[in-house]
Amino acid sequence: MIIDIHTHCFPDELAPRAIPLLAQKAGIPAYTDGTIKALKRSMRDSGVDISVLQPVATKPSQTATINRWAAGVQDQNIITFGTIHPDYPDWQEEIKWLASAGIKGVKFHPDYQDYYVDDPGVFPIYEELFKQGMIVLFHAGIDVGLPDPCHCPPSRLKKVLDAFPGACIIAAHMGGYDYWDEVEEYLLGRDIYFDTSYSITDLGPEATKRIIRGHG
Repeated sequence: MIIDIHTHCFPDELAPRAIPLLAQKAGIPAYTDGTIKALKRSMRDSGVDISVLQPVATKPSQTATINRWAAGVQDQNIITFGTIHPDYPDWQEEIKWLASAGIKGVKFHPDYQDYYVDDPGVFPIYEELFKQGMIVLFHAGIDVGLPDPCHCPPSRLKKVLDAFPGACIIAAHMGGYDYWDEVEEYLLGRDIYFDTSYSITDLGPEATKRIIRGHG
């Protein structure tokens, strides 16, 4: 079974606006039109059995709406994580709702959400998610569509690991896109998962093998 842990989709009515904008910012062409239907077609073509959606609320007001949509598109081939914007005032109730809806994890994108991953003010949100047995996935390293600063370099993510030993955390983009030296210095061998999304072409085969073997 092949599971793609890091995918993105939008509601059908939003995708035609969102995808061109994201592609323009990143300078990278989109491979699908951003809809669930297109993702499933891509999955069939590439032999992927299950895809996990990673939605991101870029504004606090989007949090509940995105989560309701995400929960509604789940099926035997599509699993969704939820989203919590750090400034969303009702985050405790929203986490309870996510757990009751069977959502297994939450994605944070510190660049789009404009906070540093090791900000102590966000730690209570992390703590509640981990108490609920949920996975947390962080966008890590730079985002090619956004300017500096990087809000989740490995040196900062390490502080989250130190604060929450035993928590189930995934660092996207091989631990920190374009921060490969920091990945090896701060994260290799730690209790954290890496996803391989949008990384291997930049890293190259030898560095990819070195990081995978070094992490174990």
